[in-house]
Amino acid sequence: MIIANASTQSLRIAMCPPELGPLRQAMSGGRPDATYIIQGYVAKGLKSLGHQVAFIIPHYQDRIVCTDDLSDLKLAPRSWSGSRWFSFLEKAAWRIQRWLRVPYLNVFLNYRIYDACMHCLPGYDIVYERNGLYRNGAARACKRLKIPYVLYFEADDILEHDYMGKPITGLLRWRAKTTAQFNLDTADCIICVSEPAKKHLISQWHVSPEKVVVFPNVADVHRFRPDPVARAEVRTALGLGDEPVAIFVGNFFEWHDVTTLLKALALQREKMPAVHLVLVGDGDRRQAMEQLAKELGLGGTVHFTGLRPHEEVPRFLAAADVAVVPYPPLGEDLWLSPLKLYEYMAAGTAVIASAVGQLPDVIHDGHNGLLVPPGDVSAMALALQRLLQNPELCAQLGRQARQDAEQKHSWENYLSRLERLFLALTVGQPVDQI
Repeated sequence: MIIANASTQSLRIAMCPPELGPLRQAMSGGRPDATYIIQGYVAKGLKSLGHQVAFIIPHYQDRIVCTDDLSDLKLAPRSWSGSRWFSFLEKAAWRIQRWLRVPYLNVFLNYRIYDACMHCLPGYDIVYERNGLYRNGAARACKRLKIPYVLYFEADDILEHDYMGKPITGLLRWRAKTTAQFNLDTADCIICVSEPAKKHLISQWHVSPEKVVVFPNVADVHRFRPDPVARAEVRTALGLGDEPVAIFVGNFFEWHDVTTLLKALALQREKMPAVHLVLVGDGDRRQAMEQLAKELGLGGTVHFTGLRPHEEVPRFLAAADVAVVPYPPLGEDLWLSPLKLYEYMAAGTAVIASAVGQLPDVIHDGHNGLLVPPGDVSAMALALQRLLQNPELCAQLGRQARQDAEQKHSWENYLSRLERLFLALTVGQPVDQI
């Protein structure tokens, strides 16, 4: 990532990600999920712009880290939450909860975070937190210290659990709602990733529209790019030769409709016997997808690579002709901003995307990719056939996608706007037009 034109005003920014381990992986090129990849890019980018960035993150059971260097962890100072009576009270409360069959509600961890933040945050200009379930310690400290608090609300975690068939229930649901609502009410600015997400925040969480800004995800256009050398190497390693290749990158969540993709490939098997599908990722549904591929007779055609470090993903994309963003029909308008979409575009790969949520605002059918109705096997099959049997169209859409990524969807653009937002908050300017 290359960032230029650093601001003349250096800010002191505190970031509060949910977990330490995945963030360290993201910043060292490991295999975390998309949210930590984004947080890693934000931290590196703000530092490259000349701002001071520190991290306040829980570490193990009762420790809070406060450091500007994740390779040199320094524990945050605490007072009352580090005392023996606090530890005794926590253990006693947990024993009573277990006796009463009350789940762990994260109350004491929030007190530790609050105590640590009260010691660490004075002197900082702004606090940026990725919203986490049952977490409100940083928001409480910001409210007490009157420090501008920016909440990155990537997705409604409660709604995601409902959709995955693993709903949060009872006291945990109450706790998740009350902590999330406190954070949303406290925030001076809420960054969400799509217009559907903004509408959801306003209608379901009663957030004031004036403090919600939409920052769709973007890609590292320097790392993700056409790469003929990587293309040849990956194709050789996977035994793909010069045959047409489609790819999907991501975790096998319920809202990643790999089922439709596999069925579409099987539907076109006779017309495109040489086509390969590479699936990069892992997740709860991977085994089911492997079984489905066998049942559809795609055993030698579909390649499951497993989870790979994020730094390897550009090489896999360079090897593909078509990259797919498949989603099923959803009861809720898709609130996500798929990181994979922008990385596909930056790689110069022709994109096929389901026409849901934010995707039709980014992919314009026949211009920089193809759109298909969500969950439509026949439409997906026809789109695959149209591109994989037409290399010229494939290359044309890929070139346009790459150009759009460079001009509209790069980390340079994202961080420049984020910097302006932070500067506006520090002087009390409205943020809804930034």
